Amino acid sequence: MKSDTPKTLGPLLLSGLMIGPILGSGIIILPPLAYGVAGDWAIFAWVLMAMAGFFFAFTFARLSILYPGSGGVTTAVAAAFGTGAKQLTSLYLIGAVLFGPVAVMLTAADYLFPDSPAAPLLALPMLLVCSCLLQRKIASIGRISLIMSSLAAAILLMGGATVLLLHQKPAIPMTPFAAGDFGYTLLLLFWTIVGWEVVGNYSGEVRNPKRTITIAVGFSAAVITAVSMVVGAAIQYIDPALTGGGKLQVTALITPLFAGYSRPVMALLTLSLCTATYLLFVGGVARLIGVLAREKFLPRFLGTTNRSDAPVGAIGALTTVHLAVLAAASCGLIDTETLVAFANGFFIANALIGIAAAGKLFPERLQRTVAFLLGLFFVIVFLHSHFLVILLILAMAAGTFARQKAMKTPQLPG
Repeated sequence: MKSDTPKTLGPLLLSGLMIGPILGSGIIILPPLAYGVAGDWAIFAWVLMAMAGFFFAFTFARLSILYPGSGGVTTAVAAAFGTGAKQLTSLYLIGAVLFGPVAVMLTAADYLFPDSPAAPLLALPMLLVCSCLLQRKIASIGRISLIMSSLAAAILLMGGATVLLLHQKPAIPMTPFAAGDFGYTLLLLFWTIVGWEVVGNYSGEVRNPKRTITIAVGFSAAVITAVSMVVGAAIQYIDPALTGGGKLQVTALITPLFAGYSRPVMALLTLSLCTATYLLFVGGVARLIGVLAREKFLPRFLGTTNRSDAPVGAIGALTTVHLAVLAAASCGLIDTETLVAFANGFFIANALIGIAAAGKLFPERLQRTVAFLLGLFFVIVFLHSHFLVILLILAMAAGTFARQKAMKTPQLPG
């Protein structure tokens, strides 16, 4: 195992690791869902989540600069609240990545083969290819993600802008506001900003972290916000004639650009974004698992690396779990919506601990205030999760701190 990780990531490659993965499958599946749930109020949910995402990005970027390394934000959490909190936030992030990436691969399979009932089987080769790519040098993955992200973002932005400028439906009265539906829409849209908390896991491989992370996060946040807002608005205001009277999908946004080729183009875009998402999340969490293994919190074999310094032990373990989840999906025991619900709950719980750490560690009052308001907003969103997800997350917290307390309690002589 190498002791020194080469610094290979500059602003451009780090942006490549962020833009596509954070847009990910969410920018494909969520705009129609959000509009279906919240109606004409969906655009306001997009605005709120875009604002939250911008502050979320810079909060976690700041933590990554202050506490760099493969442990990511968990290092900052340990500095703020101790080892128990670090272990808990690590488990939340790992828990999210046990489920979320499988949902991403299933989404890609659904778009590539829309009429096939065997999406889990079709997702299998994509998952295995991604697992192999993760064993390459991180700079290579960054270049692949950069190319895919740039192409996907450009096409979605052009398609959405074309719809808003040339193919809007006539103005109609707004649908009634429903607080419950609006809150659930915010929960769904949280998926669109998930990913910023993983960037810190790559900070140990970044050249000049303060400059590189600041530039990359600023550029990436601007691109992601622009694409998300344009696509979300275009889906809401699109002329129904472009959908052909069928199911509302993001594919309709690129129909003015590609006409009859819009479906295969969207399938390739979805594959690109979903692949980039899988590479970012699984690669980042594999590095976190490697750190925890070297700290003896997790089994030692999970800390194994190869000649490219890729955490192959952790990658192999995550791939094995993903194959098991894929098998469960193939048997009809779990579906994409359930996977997203579980992953979102874990992601929000992990984000809340990171935000709390920021509120304690940041020296400037303004930054602490932003962290507090961001945390309050995410708590409100989290409360719209399924009650079973909330119970599981609370049980994990209780179990982790009970274990920590037991380890600190001196044993009486027998």
